[in-house]
Amino acid sequence: MTWPLLNYLANRWRALPPSARFAAASAVALLVWTFSSKALQDILVFGAFLFALTRAGLGTGAWKQPAGIAFIVVVLHLVLSLSFSEHPRLSLRDFSGFLEVLAGAFAIPVLFNTREKIAAALFYSAVAVALTLGYDLARLAYHLGPALLAKGHIFTPFILNHANVASMLAGAAIFVFFQRGLYVITKRNCCPASGVRLQSSPVRHPACGGINSALAPRSSLSVVGSGVCRPAFAEATVGRLLSVLGCLLGILICLAHMVIMASRGPQIAFALAMGGAGLLIPSRGGKLLWFLGVALAAGALIVNIEHVNPRFLEKRSMTNFSERVTVWAHTWDLARQRPWLGHGYGKRNFEVVYYSTHPPKSIFHYPHPHQFWLKLLFEFGWPGLILNLLAWIILALGLWRCVFAQPTFTDRLLPGTVGLMLCFIHLYGLGDYPDNIVLVAQFWLIPVALVLMKKTDDEHTT
Repeated sequence: MTWPLLNYLANRWRALPPSARFAAASAVALLVWTFSSKALQDILVFGAFLFALTRAGLGTGAWKQPAGIAFIVVVLHLVLSLSFSEHPRLSLRDFSGFLEVLAGAFAIPVLFNTREKIAAALFYSAVAVALTLGYDLARLAYHLGPALLAKGHIFTPFILNHANVASMLAGAAIFVFFQRGLYVITKRNCCPASGVRLQSSPVRHPACGGINSALAPRSSLSVVGSGVCRPAFAEATVGRLLSVLGCLLGILICLAHMVIMASRGPQIAFALAMGGAGLLIPSRGGKLLWFLGVALAAGALIVNIEHVNPRFLEKRSMTNFSERVTVWAHTWDLARQRPWLGHGYGKRNFEVVYYSTHPPKSIFHYPHPHQFWLKLLFEFGWPGLILNLLAWIILALGLWRCVFAQPTFTDRLLPGTVGLMLCFIHLYGLGDYPDNIVLVAQFWLIPVALVLMKKTDDEHTT
């Protein structure tokens, strides 16, 4: 099936100058991530789903992998469990909202079926997050003035529904900007095997391993007889410098927002995930230097924690995890009452069941159990929890294999970044539930990982 309008738009897109493409792609990413509850996002996601249906064959390879099959089983189990919910109508209502996440997950392997497209999608998503948080920093500074650091984390309305949500997206964007910046710094400007050298920004050459060329404008090629990489031309050097500076600016904006929001869970998860980034370094010496630097940085942060985030010194909230122990304990008791079928899917169902069983008093209202795995146990019982756990383990093992199958640090960056973002979200999920747009990111990273794993297998076969 052909889509003449989309083909026309694709041709027009290729003809646009790089600045116009950057602006247009960033605007689309803003609609997806910042305005996630608006009708425009629904149109984009379900429109992408309908388009993907016509070319479903492009994405089937990703889902045929063991990890893909495991998550298909998880979704089928979710659908079957709806009839066993204590309040089926509430579960069905929440599931209808989750359909958009599933539609996006189906479309991703079709629309972003190459490493270049995945890298571009991640980059523009990070740009959208940085623009949103940059606006929020300006808004907070205008309203709070000198009290920005002291009151920024409680100032409402929050830009992305909640301070934790904004901090999680900020951390994910930092990983993407690091990946993009490091790739620009470490990538080669030519293909030694073929003797092809780029005159400006790189275009993917069949013998090259570049993965982010979709983010750069197209350029002409010239052959150098020696076949040895020479210094890039001034234009390419300036483009590289601007790209690195832009990534650095994005990192600073997101990092500043994380500090001002003072959300302890996202900060701890981010620090742990960033510490694990050293595993991407191929050499043992490089790994040792990285972990030594991480240990020194951790020591400095702990010594000066009152300046970094004074909320870590609040004994009461640190002891009872802001009263999360209350909802954890009662949810665990409820889960033990229905260990095989669970109580049913969805936050609406959880609230009704939780508050109808006379839970312990708390100053907080709990819309969910504030723990990723405990929520699965409550909803689906032990069978559902085990199915989900197995699916995530299979995906983690496949992504680990994908990362370390890459021969160089540059090649490891993209799959490694996807793995770090998933690790970041799951670490956060140990102490809270990755809700709202963070949940969308978590599930949309699954097909992203599957595409990267499939491409690695294809390259090894070739």
